[in-house]
Amino acid sequence: MPATASGEIKIRIVHQPQKNGDIYVLERRTLYDPVKKYNKVLSSRIISKIPKGEDTPVPTRPKRSHAEKVSNSKPVSAAVTASRSKVGMMDIISHIGDASGIDDAVYGNTDTGTAQKILSLARYLLATNGQSLPGILTWQLTHPLPYEDGISEDVYHDLFEQVGRDESLQQSFFLSRCAGIRDKAVLAYDSTTISTYSESLPEARYGFNKAHDGLQTIKVLTLYSIETRQPVAFTKQPGNLPDVITIENALKQLDLLGLSNAEIVTDNGYYSEQNLADMLHAHFDFITLSKVSIKWVKKELKAHADEFRQTTSVCPYDTNIHGITVMLMHDFSYTRKYASRKKGIPEGEKETFTRRIYLHLFFNPTKRVEEDAALDHDLLELKNQLEEGTSVEELSASGQEKAAKYLQVRHYGSKTTVAFNEKAIRERKEENGYFALVSNCEKEPFECLRKYRRRETIESFFEAGKQHADGTRSRVWNTDTLRGRLFVQFVSLCYYEYLSEAIREMKKSLGVENGDPEHDQKENLKLESRLKSWLGNTPLYLILQWFDTVEEVRISSKLRAKRWTTEITKRDRLFLQKLGIAER
Repeated sequence: MPATASGEIKIRIVHQPQKNGDIYVLERRTLYDPVKKYNKVLSSRIISKIPKGEDTPVPTRPKRSHAEKVSNSKPVSAAVTASRSKVGMMDIISHIGDASGIDDAVYGNTDTGTAQKILSLARYLLATNGQSLPGILTWQLTHPLPYEDGISEDVYHDLFEQVGRDESLQQSFFLSRCAGIRDKAVLAYDSTTISTYSESLPEARYGFNKAHDGLQTIKVLTLYSIETRQPVAFTKQPGNLPDVITIENALKQLDLLGLSNAEIVTDNGYYSEQNLADMLHAHFDFITLSKVSIKWVKKELKAHADEFRQTTSVCPYDTNIHGITVMLMHDFSYTRKYASRKKGIPEGEKETFTRRIYLHLFFNPTKRVEEDAALDHDLLELKNQLEEGTSVEELSASGQEKAAKYLQVRHYGSKTTVAFNEKAIRERKEENGYFALVSNCEKEPFECLRKYRRRETIESFFEAGKQHADGTRSRVWNTDTLRGRLFVQFVSLCYYEYLSEAIREMKKSLGVENGDPEHDQKENLKLESRLKSWLGNTPLYLILQWFDTVEEVRISSKLRAKRWTTEITKRDRLFLQKLGIAER
């Protein structure tokens, strides 16, 4: 049960780091609001400052009294009040929250105060292109947000910890994100790593680091719909776990979200015989990228190599690609998690079963030439480095791997000679230009390729979106706070992807005649073409920043009240109309 409000005003001393390295020491007075169920900040004042590199606080200059301020300034009529706020960008983001159902999903699964804080932080991350959170302290003064009482560092740190412990809120939000996905959904998993300096996060471990910054990482797996192009859920993993072992929990999550009939599309990071067996055993359809170097795939490639010369193998929507399909009855093994009394099979025993799968093999002649040339260049460079005195241990990780596979290094005293392993190089070049997709549901190679390419396209969008949600560093020091911060970043990512998709759909119809005489007028089509060109050449965050210049001024007196908003151009007005935003 929640604690009973004491009604007492609490005083806390807060240390607030500044960008220049100074630390402000603040005295903060708070009072618990039993209705809204959060601590309301009554006042906050700076009492001292700790200069950069020092330990001793320095008292700050006392704040001038009201009488002093009045004596040194021109008299202002108390009968007039005025305000100015930046509303252009925030109107767009507010519309996104309403139209997408994101805001309703947050409000529907927690109390109002918590929901307002989550949405305010998510909007800040989107609006500022992923700026660090301390910046919200001043930014919120000119930008209207759902949480009107003001967000401080204490507020968002407490929020992250609270949300991180509220698993019901997170899973309910994910479930709401899946509501619009049809029963036979096509879904994909994308993984990324978050670097951290923290030594206290148990998930932070040394492993594959996409940032290549030498730090420990936490892995974040994002599930998204290929059809709606929207993220629907996420989970975190220790940074040292490879993608290949994460599919089992992913299947459980899909079942929980009501997506047990989904078709899963993954890249080769998730490929393993065990993962294929798990998906087949759980009755999931799948498309996964496979390396052609895998023994059974390479066998089929050699057996069907001549078929790529046939004209029927040419992809109808990409003539650079040749593709064929091989139907196979493939043996899989599955380790039982539970005993089966009916079958008399104990827990932990392996079951072998045979299933029909489709191996789609593809060949790109242009890609082969490029990969052959790249390999030759790398090997010649490695040969020169080694013969000039560089040791194998001094090479990069990939350089050491290539040297071990394709070079024969011999030392004669102080002299080093390097020869090419022509057999290994020839075997590698036989694989260049080829790639493979494995599926248990898609029989036709080019439809399978189309679905996989949609996954690749969305993954690139998502990677951009995560960069705009301050998702490259954890910036927290315990597991609950990390989970809460990731959830807020995920909500911001949902905002970003919804707006990205809305703009993408908008561009399809801009400048195109639709049979409506009023719409098809020359001037209107010209205006739409200008808007299309601007949207096509402007990143999303700069589109938002463009509208941040739109301000609303409100002035009221005893006699009258006035309000006005910054004027905008015809092109900008058309953009807002296409989004469905009414002018102020």
